[in-house]
Amino acid sequence: MTEAVVHDRWISGFWRRVFAFVLDSLLLALIGFLIGLFFEDFFVQLGQWGFLVGFLISLIYFGIWNSGIGGGQTFGKRAAGIQVVNAGNNPIGVGQSFLRYLVLSLPFYLGGLQFMTDNVGTFLSYLIGTLVFGSYLAIGYLLVFNRATRQSLHDLVVGTYVVRQNTEKQPVGEVWKGHFVVVALLVLSAASLSFFTRDLFQSGPFKGMDVVQERLSDETLVSHATITVGFSTFKQLGAETNQNRFVTAQIYLNDNRTQDEALARQLAAIVVEHYPQAQDKDVMLVTLSHGYSIGIWSQWSSKTYQIEPGEVLGGS
Repeated sequence: MTEAVVHDRWISGFWRRVFAFVLDSLLLALIGFLIGLFFEDFFVQLGQWGFLVGFLISLIYFGIWNSGIGGGQTFGKRAAGIQVVNAGNNPIGVGQSFLRYLVLSLPFYLGGLQFMTDNVGTFLSYLIGTLVFGSYLAIGYLLVFNRATRQSLHDLVVGTYVVRQNTEKQPVGEVWKGHFVVVALLVLSAASLSFFTRDLFQSGPFKGMDVVQERLSDETLVSHATITVGFSTFKQLGAETNQNRFVTAQIYLNDNRTQDEALARQLAAIVVEHYPQAQDKDVMLVTLSHGYSIGIWSQWSSKTYQIEPGEVLGGS
C-alpha cells in the first residue's frame, strides 16, 4: 500500500480538476463518436432528446468511477492524481456518487434541450430557466472562489471533497457563509433573467418569435428551430458607417435536405408569415442543419441561405 504523503495539500487545486475534466470529456467524446458510427440514424430521429443518451452515458461513467468501485477516480482524475472522497478521506458509495453527478450535470443537459420552445407551460419554463442559469452561475462561482474547501454545489450537497491521491487528510477551513449569500443572489439573478428572457419573446422586437419557432417545428421535415434577430455594423473605406439588420432561422431537419434551397425559402415564408417584422430587416439568414447531438458528441452538416425577406411571400 502506498504511504500517504504528508507535505502535499490534501484538497485538490482548481487547475488539477480542470485538467481531469478535460481528459474525461475527451474520453466521453470518443465514446460518443464510436457509438454514433453505428446509431447515427437513430440519433438523428431522436432530435434534441439525443442529449439524454449522452447524459445516461456520462451518469454511468462518473457515477461508477467516482465511487468506491473506481476508487473515486475517473480516467481524468487518475491522470491528474486526484480522487473523490468523503469527509473521512474514504471513497463514497455508488448512490452518493450518482447523486453527486446528477446535481452537477442535470442543469447542463436541461440547457441543451429546447424546452423553451415547447408547450411546457409558462411556470415550468421559468423553473427550468432558473435551474439552468442558476446552476451555471453557482457551480462556476463556488469552484473558483470557495478556496477553503474547493467544494462546488455538487460536493456541498453530498458532502464530498476532491483531494490529492495518497495524501494524508488535513484540517480544512469552513466554507465562508458569504458564499451562500452570493449563491442565493446568483439564483435570484437567474430567476430574473429567466423572466426577462421569456418576456422578450412576448413583447418588443421579439414578440411572436416563440410562435414562429413552434410553427416551424410543426413541419414534418423539421425537428426543431430557433429564431433570432440582430444587427451588425460595418464601414466601407471612405464611406459612412452602416448598419445591417437581420433575422436568422436555425432549422434542424429530420432528413438530409440541407442543399434544398426551395425548402429554405419555404421555411423562410413561414417565418415572414408568422413574424411580419422580418420584412423590415435587410436580410434573412436561413441555416438548414442535419445531424445529431448527444451532448458528449455531435455531428452536423449545414448550409446557410441568404434570403431577402420581401421576396419569400407570394411564391416570388
